[in-house]
Amino acid sequence: MTSIPYYLVDVFTSSKYGGNQLAVFIDYDGKVDYDQMLSIARELNFAEITFITKNHDDVKFDVRIFTPEYEVPFAGHPSLGTAYVIAKYLTSTKPSKIILNLKQGEIAIDIEDIKNLENSNFIMEQAQPQFLDVLSHHDISNGLGINLNHLDQQMPIEEISTGLPYIIIHLKELEHINALNLDSKKMKDFLIKFNKYKTNSHSGLSTSFFFVTEETFESQNDYNTRMFLIENNQLMEDAATGSANGCFLAYLLKHKAQKITATVEQGFQKNRKSYINLNGYEQEDKYFLKVGGKVVEIGQGNWYI
Repeated sequence: MTSIPYYLVDVFTSSKYGGNQLAVFIDYDGKVDYDQMLSIARELNFAEITFITKNHDDVKFDVRIFTPEYEVPFAGHPSLGTAYVIAKYLTSTKPSKIILNLKQGEIAIDIEDIKNLENSNFIMEQAQPQFLDVLSHHDISNGLGINLNHLDQQMPIEEISTGLPYIIIHLKELEHINALNLDSKKMKDFLIKFNKYKTNSHSGLSTSFFFVTEETFESQNDYNTRMFLIENNQLMEDAATGSANGCFLAYLLKHKAQKITATVEQGFQKNRKSYINLNGYEQEDKYFLKVGGKVVEIGQGNWYI
């Protein structure tokens, strides 16, 4: 029976069963096609899975990323988790930097401590942000059914993309972000109305919602966040979202300060504690966006095709 190897990891955590789940498949021989990749993603039903399809001299690797709905050009935690698997199992040279060749283009992953992968930070530098749209607080309140008084109206609501689009929404208190009770139909109707759903958006991707508050569960962290999306007509919440946090870092550099270092907690409301490190600066309208975290291996095996 034909099979391909795979690895299971949790990303943006130093503890098993925290962070965001990822399955990384190795398919150098092209044993699975697009439809099979999508079927595997739907079978596992993780936020994303990846397929490493080619090794270029232990330096650069071709990688494809799938959600249970479609292939995406870029995603954060899959990039870091895939780099971990490559560093641990697929290279003999043990480089401190790995290049992933994604659908969006190349992205570099720095490995802070190649000799101690289990305790190392994996850090990616994201693409230049696109500031796509500014929305009103009333539109968000009315469209999503969120109490207007819970929104921090001192902070603009903005759609940003570094490969995947997110609407950044500030809430005043941790109590408000904990109490979010979103409706999938309202969210989908909102996206369609503002041309941000996969069927009418410019990118062919659905925009997701990234909620932020400066109140946190743990005092050492700077922000608590939650990310929601519509996938296969279902409302989903992500445990840790590297791509969204890259957009959030760009947002902070635009609206808060030209240099930012912060730790974001995410997934706490899902009982999957995640810690995302942000480090960036803006200079002469160019953004330097580094997003990092740790990776834990859960298991490995063979997937039958």
